[in-house]
Amino acid sequence: MTLIVLALAWMVGIFLADALRLPLWHLVAGSVGGGIAAIVLRHHPRLRLFFLAICVAAAGGARLAAAEIPVLPHSIRLLNESGEVQIRGIVVEDPRRLADGQRVVMVADSVRVGNAWKPAEGLALVTLPRYPERFYGDRLELTGALTTPRAAARPGEFDYRVYLARRGIFSLMKPEQSRLIASNQGHPLMTALLWFRDQARRTLLRELPEPQAALAVGILLGLQSSIPDDVLEHFSAAGASHILVISGWNITIISAALYSLADGLKLERRKAFWSILITIWVYTLFVGATPTVIRAAVMGSIVVIGQRLDRPAHAWTTLFAACWAMTLWNPQTLWDMGFQLSALATASLFAYGKGTEALLMRTPLRVGWLDWAREALTATLAAQILALPLILYAFGNLSLIAPLANVAMLPMVPSAMLFGAIALVGGMIWLPLGQWLALPAYLFLAGLTEGARLFGQLPWAAVQLPPFPLWLLLAYYAIVVGAWLWNASVTVET
Repeated sequence: MTLIVLALAWMVGIFLADALRLPLWHLVAGSVGGGIAAIVLRHHPRLRLFFLAICVAAAGGARLAAAEIPVLPHSIRLLNESGEVQIRGIVVEDPRRLADGQRVVMVADSVRVGNAWKPAEGLALVTLPRYPERFYGDRLELTGALTTPRAAARPGEFDYRVYLARRGIFSLMKPEQSRLIASNQGHPLMTALLWFRDQARRTLLRELPEPQAALAVGILLGLQSSIPDDVLEHFSAAGASHILVISGWNITIISAALYSLADGLKLERRKAFWSILITIWVYTLFVGATPTVIRAAVMGSIVVIGQRLDRPAHAWTTLFAACWAMTLWNPQTLWDMGFQLSALATASLFAYGKGTEALLMRTPLRVGWLDWAREALTATLAAQILALPLILYAFGNLSLIAPLANVAMLPMVPSAMLFGAIALVGGMIWLPLGQWLALPAYLFLAGLTEGARLFGQLPWAAVQLPPFPLWLLLAYYAIVVGAWLWNASVTVET
């Protein structure tokens, strides 16, 4: 319980420091003062915990303040709106492939002033033509104008400038000219992983027809760029978009489904735990170990660990410890929508999973041969209790068909991933072998695409809700979480 309180204090401290723009040294002084008070009052448990929480909250705020990127004399953001410039730098993330181009994040190391190159620093989001393809670790020379990301037109709208600033990006560029200076300038391990993922992508696209090939790339490798727009729209309308990407929500639900499969195969719980946990992290390395995938793997691992412990207190401690660790590494993670949805979906499974399953056991789904449907619906409904309100607040799209669509489609996901992975391995050894092995994967992938099309095309499948205020979202969470805490305390007392 103490770790949970301190983890919450840490994240609240990060949020308040950002909202109030508190100076670093004030936060450091507050953390030291809270720590001293906690030591002095160590024989008074409640006061000790209170001041320890203040110490940790101030430390969280200090971590955010220390992570802010200062404006230095050679920062490229100072060149925004100054006309044409020449900069050189290295691509530090896997480029995002678009239908009409590619976007790369480049860290600048030099800028041309007159006839001389001078040191520079800062990240720029660069939009390039589709070809030639650029890769992680490429060193480029770009000629063009640096611009400032647009801010929100009115309060409450999505603020692209703030969104990029939380990633450390303050400049945009659509260069008139780009030139490759050198390749493989990034970290050797990341270069190898991303090269391997790209080879895997090319193999899948040669093994399967469209749109199943693009769907396989999305599910197995976490790359959505090649999925057709109409397929994306169908999955969104059906409330099954989480299937298309490697996210915490996706791995959370798949982990739960794999545990259900292990139970059905009568596998020993301990062996299933280690097999699923190892599979998650081998898979993480396989698809490139990008920050998004690592976060998803952490959340998926928490679900597996929580189910293995079968002790709610330990599961909650593990979840909050993971959130603490991720925001310690990068405090801006707190504002990442993927992190928020992953944490809420995982917490929702812990809080409401057993209750949701108990309710479904009172329905016709309780019969043994419908275990697969009950498990899928339990994971879907339980995860959405806390995650869905945030989705509605951020996007306003409510899928009315989502529970039924997920019951029908989620059981196919593990099989699509399994047979897709087998086909991928076979294809990377010998392409004709992979094409034969891809037949079972095609059946499940086609089932997913057709299921999304059928459910997504229903006239009442999804509705667009009007925007609602933040206070309403917070009131919902206060009521739902408060009711759960009250029920949990009553259960403990009885």
